[in-house]
Amino acid sequence: MRAFGIPARPGPLHAAVLMNLGRVLPAMALGLLALAGCGAPEVVAGRAAPASTSPPVPVSAIQPSCEVRVPNLVGMTGDEASAALDATAALDIRFAVNFAPMTNKVISQSPTPGTCQQATEAIHLTLEAPPPTPHRELSARDWQLIAKSPDSHIGERITVYGYVFQFDSATGPDGFLAQVDGVRHRRSYEYDTNTAFSGSASMFENVVDGDMFRADVTVLGSYSYNTQIGGSTTVPRLQVDKIDVIG
Repeated sequence: MRAFGIPARPGPLHAAVLMNLGRVLPAMALGLLALAGCGAPEVVAGRAAPASTSPPVPVSAIQPSCEVRVPNLVGMTGDEASAALDATAALDIRFAVNFAPMTNKVISQSPTPGTCQQATEAIHLTLEAPPPTPHRELSARDWQLIAKSPDSHIGERITVYGYVFQFDSATGPDGFLAQVDGVRHRRSYEYDTNTAFSGSASMFENVVDGDMFRADVTVLGSYSYNTQIGGSTTVPRLQVDKIDVIG
């Protein structure tokens, strides 16, 4: 007795069909795996190796190379810290502006020691601030020299006298414009150098348009602003350390 549809003894034709099926079926299986998104198993030394099940490494996990490892700079002088950073190939070294000489010591740094970063990333250092020098009194000529080239006198601490001619919403509560001189005058029109003053709203709480004043200031350099009648002008800019209304 034989199974339905299959000869008990296959002839040459049936043997050829079975051989072809043995070749075609594996290829069909590989095709189905590819359509399903599965890679074909790797063939190693004549046998199939199991496909890798390890997840791909995310791009975010690939760390950039460490070009600079930030050293501990606190306690070094500014010159020593610069030399130490030059040795690490750091390209962007920034010191906080507080008029400290490079012989003063570093009191803070960012980033922290041991940080690994690229050579182009900034390293910020703060030097110990120098003790404040007394504000010096000026002659009229002394002030003219400063007003002529304020950028050459940045950081100087001086005493000036003046007359407020604009202190409103345009200037804001922490600054005003005044006519200034190095000596005191009795009349407001005798002050003739347009000057910008910066400070704080609390410091200027008792100052208004038309006041005459005496101020201890620090020279910040030059400052440009747009005028009310159009155009622009450049004037000396002073940081107020103390101000007294005197008229």
